[in-house]
Amino acid sequence: MNNDSFTGKDGLNIFTANQLPTGDPKAIVLVVHGYGEHCGRYTHVIEALAHAGFAAYALDHCGHGQSEGLRAYFDSFDQPITHLKEYMDRVKAKHAGKKLFVLGHSMGSLISLAFTLRYQAEIAGLVISGTPVNADANGSPLLVRVGYVLNRIAPRAPLMKMVGLETLSTDPQVAKDFAADPLTYKNNMRVGMGVQMNDTAKNVREHLPELKLPMFILHGEQDKLVNPSGSHLTYERAGSKDKTLKIYPGMYHEIMNERERDLVIGDIVGWLNKH
Repeated sequence: MNNDSFTGKDGLNIFTANQLPTGDPKAIVLVVHGYGEHCGRYTHVIEALAHAGFAAYALDHCGHGQSEGLRAYFDSFDQPITHLKEYMDRVKAKHAGKKLFVLGHSMGSLISLAFTLRYQAEIAGLVISGTPVNADANGSPLLVRVGYVLNRIAPRAPLMKMVGLETLSTDPQVAKDFAADPLTYKNNMRVGMGVQMNDTAKNVREHLPELKLPMFILHGEQDKLVNPSGSHLTYERAGSKDKTLKIYPGMYHEIMNERERDLVIGDIVGWLNKH
């Protein structure tokens, strides 16, 4: 993979990675990672996309991986959305006339949905996995209420305990690799991030009927980290006539890091090829 970076309009340095296919690419795919991780965890996905003929691009959100910013924190969700737009504009300028697709996972799928609602006319299709559109369904109502109170006092405080890494994949090596990775965030979630995720999820839910572009929605049936109800709701409410929902039996949250990851990535490539 090729690594690079750019400086956002807010002055933060944003790390990026890409891999191009041999010959003229079929289209562009922007890979949008989830909470507490980084684009390097998608190297195998990026390589598979490039091997299939797509120009694959990814970035580390601010506060994540090798990008600048307070670890695992956004001032607001406008921040990663703005960085993604700045990056998309740079990528599209390199591949004039090519269709662009967005592939987002978990929090990255929530960012991708909010991003697509703003810039739908510039995007050919959206692929999302493990989407937390029902983010408030992933914690107790009491915890959600407490979070909103604490957010007024200490939004950057890392107080919200996350579930165990064993919920990421049925492959125990995935949890071990995440724990050993110096670029992943393994502390408690900052209060403000939880609140912002809930608020963004609520806003996306309200505007799902406005989505008209082709959509491929994927989720692991046994996902204990993000309730699959979010993907079902996205499928039901999205206004697109071209939408597909696929639930993978027995799989956990990170379906692209599951034992059957080649099947999942193959399904994504197959959908992209059709569109």
